[in-house]
Amino acid sequence: MKKIVALLLGIMLVLASVSAFAEDVKLGQVQYAAHGKQSFAVITAAVQGDTILDAWIDEFQVMSGEGVVGVPNSGETFGANIVGSEDGKVLGSKRVNNAYYSGNMASRGGATQELVTSWTAIEEFAAGKTITELEVFAAEKAGAGADAISGATLTDSVNYLKGIIEAAKVAADVQVGVYTVYNVSGETVKELYITVNETGEKSENLAGEGMEAGACAVVTKCLPNSVDGHHALTFAFTTESGYTGTFDTLSIETAPIYLLSADMMTGATQISFRAPQQN
Repeated sequence: MKKIVALLLGIMLVLASVSAFAEDVKLGQVQYAAHGKQSFAVITAAVQGDTILDAWIDEFQVMSGEGVVGVPNSGETFGANIVGSEDGKVLGSKRVNNAYYSGNMASRGGATQELVTSWTAIEEFAAGKTITELEVFAAEKAGAGADAISGATLTDSVNYLKGIIEAAKVAADVQVGVYTVYNVSGETVKELYITVNETGEKSENLAGEGMEAGACAVVTKCLPNSVDGHHALTFAFTTESGYTGTFDTLSIETAPIYLLSADMMTGATQISFRAPQQN
C-alpha cells in the first residue's frame, strides 16, 4: 500500500513539475500470471509517451499460517467462499505478507533475499526505459533466471518484467511486435525493413551496417491499438548479392523469423517462422 501511495504521489509531482505534459502521463494495470500456478500478480505502470516512469508489483495467493493478513472481507462472506477457508486459508497479498512469504521462500527454497526487495529491483530497472527497450531486453533474457536483472534474485524476474510491459501497453494504448530475426541466408543482409501496410510507413534499415550470415537480432514494431494488428506489416530483406525476400502479411506478435536462402525455401516465401533444416 505504501508503495502504490508513493507511486501516485510521484506521479502527482511529475504532473506538477511538467504540467504542459500532464495529459500524457497515464496509468495502466493488468492481472498477470508471472509466477507459478498458484497465484496472480496485479501490476501497475505509469507511462509518459512510451516511457515507463514507475511501476508497482503485487501478487495474490491463497495462504494460511500464523499472522497471515487476508484481503478485505476475508472474515466475511467473501472469505467464506475461499476453498479451504475452514482451515484458516485466506486470499492474501504477498506484499502485505512479505515477511511471512519471504520466510517460506527461505525455508523451502533457500532464498537469501526478501520478495519485495527483488520486486523493487525489477520496478527500478523498468523505470526510465521505453516499452520497446524492455521488450527487446525480455526477449534477449528469456530463460536467464535469477541473473536477468541486477538486484533481483527471482527465477521469474523476466516474467514480472513482462507484466510491467503489459501494464505499460495498456497505459500507452499500443501493441508491440517482437521478432527474433535469424540470418540463415548464407549471406550478409544489407537491408532489413518493416513497413506498416495501412500507412506505408517504412522503418529505418534494421540491418544497420550489415547483418552477417548466422547472426541474430531482436527487432520490434509498435502500433496503436486502433490499428488491426493482424497481417498489419510487410517484412523485407535484401542480401549483399541482391537476393530479396518479402513477407507482406506479418502480424503484431512475438515470433522468430528465419531469413532463408533460395535452396532452403520449402514454400513460396523467403522467410520462415520455424528453424529450417540445413541442406
